[in-house]
Amino acid sequence: MPCTDFSPWLRERVRRHDVDGLAEYLWRVRRADPGEDGAGEQIPGRYSDLVRAVMSAPLSQYLTDGTAEAYLDLRVLLVMLAAHETFSGFIMAGEAADFTAAVMAPHSFRLLRPSVLVERRNEFVQDMGQGMDYWACWAPLAVDAIRSPLPPRDSGFQSMLSTLASMPLGSRAHAVDALRHLSADPGVPRTLASLSRQETRRRGLDEEDSSRIILQSGLVIPATDAAAWLAGWTRRDLLGFLAQCGLRAPKSWNKERLAALAVKDCADHVRARMAGSGAVELAPAHAEAAGRLSSYIEDVKETWRVWLGFGTGVEV
Repeated sequence: MPCTDFSPWLRERVRRHDVDGLAEYLWRVRRADPGEDGAGEQIPGRYSDLVRAVMSAPLSQYLTDGTAEAYLDLRVLLVMLAAHETFSGFIMAGEAADFTAAVMAPHSFRLLRPSVLVERRNEFVQDMGQGMDYWACWAPLAVDAIRSPLPPRDSGFQSMLSTLASMPLGSRAHAVDALRHLSADPGVPRTLASLSRQETRRRGLDEEDSSRIILQSGLVIPATDAAAWLAGWTRRDLLGFLAQCGLRAPKSWNKERLAALAVKDCADHVRARMAGSGAVELAPAHAEAAGRLSSYIEDVKETWRVWLGFGTGVEV
């Protein structure tokens, strides 16, 4: 998988309609992954054909009323996905929809003709289910199961989305991963590097650089709750830390008593260790909106799943 976020470079190539540069990107990503088909090919014409299909895809056929920036992000996203995916019903089986919902969270679209997309989805599932048990387990989808990706319009949510929109796509997905994790368990500080999903890393991410971007954005702040941070330590970790501070605690003490002793008698050492760890927590200004982000992502994920399979207009 790419170890850096290529989305700024891809964005510029999409803006310039640089088919050759984008095709070489797809080829290099595929070639670097031995699990991908075509890993040993020279620069193939089929990647150029794929890029042309992505660049000419009528994105507003089913998603309308988006801004120019929204459609640009969407087209860059399709290039990123094309490195590993095909735009058919089979894409629904993976986590591309999760990544798409995260990357496109700042943008609004109105969904057109949802019944057409749902009908195509259901026909695909029915056909595949006749010969494959996996697809046979998929239930028919109702039209009202998909909705227009229109995020909440209140100022708090829009402020968070504006901050996300300023980030490269890989870092944006990483930030959404982090906000969802931290809002689900706000009492436990975590490092940003530990909060990126495998699907996000698969699309290209430099975790150190991305963590810096997210921290600088103000969506999260360095952790301040030492007791909550120590709650993630093992009992052995706590005993070792106390010993380094020159304290000997009874081995019969549980984690809670050990952590309380560390906070009480080794406060400076605890704060220094916590700061050095890179642990973060939600910024108070964005905590309420971040708590609603997961719900919005879940609400639109099925829309993106069906659209990726049957609405992109990418035909090769």
